[in-house]
Amino acid sequence: IWLPYKKRKIESEHRVFNTEWTNKYLCTVSKDKILCLVCRETLAVPKEYNLRRHFETKHPNLAKLNPNEKIIKAASLVKNLSGEQQIFKKVSTENDTVTKVSFQISKEIAAAGKCFTEGEFLKKCMLIAVSELCPEKRGIFENVSLSRMTVQRRIADISTNLSDQLKQRVSEFCFYSLAMDESTDLKDTAQLLIFIRGIDKNFEITEELVGMCSMMGRTTGKDISSEVIKCMNDKLGVDFTNLVAICTDGAPAMCGKNVGAVTLLEEFIGRQITKHHCIIHQQVLCSKVLKFEHVMSVVVSIVNLIRSRGLKHRTFRAFLEGEDAECSDLIYHTEVRWLSRGRVLQRFVALKEEIAKFLENGPIKFPELENESWNQDLFFFCDITAHLNDLNIQLQGKKQLIFQMCAAVKAFKMKLKLFRSQLSKGEMCHFPTCAQNIPQNKHAELGEKYAKHINLLIEEFDRRLTLSKDDDIQLKLIEDPFSVDPEEVTQDLQLEVIELQCSAVYRNKHRESSLWDFYKSLDDEKYKNLIEVALKTFSIFGSTYICEQTFSIMNMNKNKQRSSLTDDHLEDIMKISTSNMTPEYDKLVAEKRCNISH
Repeated sequence: IWLPYKKRKIESEHRVFNTEWTNKYLCTVSKDKILCLVCRETLAVPKEYNLRRHFETKHPNLAKLNPNEKIIKAASLVKNLSGEQQIFKKVSTENDTVTKVSFQISKEIAAAGKCFTEGEFLKKCMLIAVSELCPEKRGIFENVSLSRMTVQRRIADISTNLSDQLKQRVSEFCFYSLAMDESTDLKDTAQLLIFIRGIDKNFEITEELVGMCSMMGRTTGKDISSEVIKCMNDKLGVDFTNLVAICTDGAPAMCGKNVGAVTLLEEFIGRQITKHHCIIHQQVLCSKVLKFEHVMSVVVSIVNLIRSRGLKHRTFRAFLEGEDAECSDLIYHTEVRWLSRGRVLQRFVALKEEIAKFLENGPIKFPELENESWNQDLFFFCDITAHLNDLNIQLQGKKQLIFQMCAAVKAFKMKLKLFRSQLSKGEMCHFPTCAQNIPQNKHAELGEKYAKHINLLIEEFDRRLTLSKDDDIQLKLIEDPFSVDPEEVTQDLQLEVIELQCSAVYRNKHRESSLWDFYKSLDDEKYKNLIEVALKTFSIFGSTYICEQTFSIMNMNKNKQRSSLTDDHLEDIMKISTSNMTPEYDKLVAEKRCNISH
């Protein structure tokens, strides 16, 4: 019977190079291949017969050397080969380092909001410095590629790398929430920002920009929901199974009952989502209940009068310098900035005497500056807006936990009740401007008047920022599980809460460590439901602060000088500017061919 010939596989024979063959046949192993040290040919099979045949056929003169001479010759050839390899390795390493530096500088250019052409300017500065400090290294610095197009490509590559990292992290999230907001850029293009806040099983929180969607047409709830679904599918490849909540600015297009973006997302997902109106926006809306337009309109008019004309403004600043005033200038009021009103009022009150003196001989008169009642309202309005600004600052910041923000609001409501009580008694200890500028004998009368304004503020905070009983219990449970009544929590948590409250070890752990460490220390099986509720709560956005901050970065980058910046490049810059992740520079360099700068 004829049997077909079965071809032998070299890999299956497990042949190994014998180190003795180096001295015997002047060959070695280089990158898993047999290399002749004399002619640099490679031999396919590590078999002594093949090596001997090659050596005696191709190098008969060397084959006649005695064993000692072969050892000396082999050592010399190995040394030469090693030197050549080191040269190529050094050049390759140097090129990789140069490319890595190019990536790092491009990242800093994007994060600082600088033009792509800044790379060429930075390179000139580097060459000037290196020419003076270490001229022998100038050649290396000249190879750093920082041309406009190179910086542009580097930024795009870094953005893609950050997106890939985020995609990997999202796959590890137990739960996540979204924060969305929409605004227009310099070219009136509607830009929709979508941020994700996720948490993994180790209670590590990640807040990153998913995408900036440019909307050229209408911005209805249907359009926004479609963009969100497309962005989540295309850029992260995730469904909405683990989505816990969505935080918005409360606009009708976002939160409309019938055709709002969140409502349409709920229809798409097939279940209800927890909806949050940004706490900071609500706090700002509450402050608008204070009806002091008669004060603010005069302050804004005076500020605009002084600052709108260059000569008058310069004269005013010189006047302040001559008077040794506490501050050197007035501040413009911007309605959309959360802290603007309070800061404008504080600066105006600090310079009130100088302003009145400066304007007394001017063509436009402001009799309110001499009106006692108007001044009293000014002092009170200055103090209460300062308290509101303090709350606003407390609520700002990334990775804020929602129950901490709610606790800050609850504390402020208690402060307001204290202010109302004290003002009703004529006490102004928490209103320093009033206490300093209003005579003591008028505190009681004015205290009654201003207590009514505080009462309006309390009612507005209660209307807008009062949690439901269930939400309040849940947040209280996560913040301090040892202070809740087990009967008040849901049935699936009651037994776990009792077990936890009876544990002295966990009670001490809660007192001595952070909430993250406390919940990480809980037994996964014993407190499974409690851990799940904690993960969901930790993942919720309490405000759209991160979106507002990013819009400020967007306006800083897409300005009059860079109005032609494309939406794709703008999105890349936004991702780099807002990301807390570090680009994988080594991976980026490995994917690029190390080009020498022209």
